[in-house]
Amino acid sequence: MLDYIFFDSRLSGKFKDHLAKVGISYQSENDDSFGSVQGEIVSIADDTNDGALNKLQHLYDDLQDELEEMLELTDDALVMNAAGMEVKLKDGNICTLRVDPNTVTRILNVLEFDELQAFVDSIAKSVEEPDSGHFCHNK
Repeated sequence: MLDYIFFDSRLSGKFKDHLAKVGISYQSENDDSFGSVQGEIVSIADDTNDGALNKLQHLYDDLQDELEEMLELTDDALVMNAAGMEVKLKDGNICTLRVDPNTVTRILNVLEFDELQAFVDSIAKSVEEPDSGHFCHNK
């Protein structure tokens, strides 16, 4: 299953409405492991075709941008008890990494989000393909 996490029911509703409209079946459940912020996980089959997955990723990204805008309009901007970053693994699966939101906020004060994402992707690649050779060598 491929999981999409939402922290706002309006946004998860938009996502689920889109899934229903395009005929993709899904399961959803509340995730209590995020502390005081209740997350909703919407799951779809991992054998969903690549074209549909690409469109879903764009929609999910747009909804995350919408969440960011909503947070900036409130006094709770960037105050959450959970944060996550998605990493595409070598086998094609997408994994959500739960990270400390305070740390992410501090990092994003220095780096752009795409720079942080590239850093996290390089860590995932290093974990999946460890290089036990000398650190200082040309590739």
